[in-house]
Formats: sequence, structure tokens, C-alpha cells
Amino acid sequence: MNTYYIYAYLREDGTPYYIGKGHDDRYKQKSHKVKIPTDPLRIVIMESGLTNIGALALERRYIRWYGRIDNSTGILRNMTDGGEGAPGGTPWNKGKKGLQTAWNKGIIGSASHLSNKRSEKHKKNIGANSKARMNTPEMKEKYRQIKLEYWAKKKAQALHLG
Repeated sequence: MNTYYIYAYLREDGTPYYIGKGHDDRYKQKSHKVKIPTDPLRIVIMESGLTNIGALALERRYIRWYGRIDNSTGILRNMTDGGEGAPGGTPWNKGKKGLQTAWNKGIIGSASHLSNKRSEKHKKNIGANSKARMNTPEMKEKYRQIKLEYWAKKKAQALHLG
């Protein structure tokens, strides 16, 4: 029976930018849509020794806690709310002719669907809106709280180990 864990990829400032569930060496696999940190100290196992169901629930909880950039709720680059993985699962339409979706054609969920389709003005507007949304006092306070909690946890771990 596999045991599962929850892992996070951290930015240089210590805030997470991706949270996932895995077992074995999943945290090292390059099958993610996000870049894996080159510094191994920026990959943190947040919880371990979990059942699959427990790991799925905790993954959802952490993603909900930190929020996602794509839906303007937080700081993570995760593209889903998590908790939908099933070990050994196959897509509902695998092998069914004529039922390909935008997801399994690689159109959605990758940068390929964005290339050369947005005007420069549109790109600038997107960037300006994103910056304005992320620089609100509420978001700054949320980032500050996340950093404080992260470093408090790291300090507690260091005291416990040292």
C-alpha cells in the first residue's frame, strides 16, 4: 500500500507557488505545468504518511488556504482546486474516438493556446489588471500573514530538530 504526501514548491521569499500530492518521487517529476525549483531546499514535504483520501483532502485544504492566481484568490499557480487525482486513473474519454476535448488536445492548460492570439494592448491590460489586483491592501496583508506563518513554522521545526 502506497503512502502519500503533500509537497510545496517555494519561491525565493519562502512563499509557496505550487502545492501537490504525491508518492515515491512525484515531487521531482517534470510532468507538472509549473517549473520545479532547482534548489532542493525550495521543495518542502508539508505532510507525509497519508492515505490517498487523506492526501487528496489535505491538498484541497492547502490550495484553498493559499488561493490560486488564475482565479484571483491567492498566490498559487495550481490550475485546479486539487483533490481530483486518483492513482492509476484514466481519463473518461481515453480511447473513445471523436470525444477529444480541449484538455487532452493540449489546447487548454498549456501556453500553446495563448501564442500570438492576444494583441500587445490586451497583454498590457492583463498585466496592469493583475498588478492592480495583487497590490491591494488585502492581498498585501494576506502575503504578509502567509510569510509570517511560514517562517514561524520553519523556526518551530528548527527548534524541534536542533
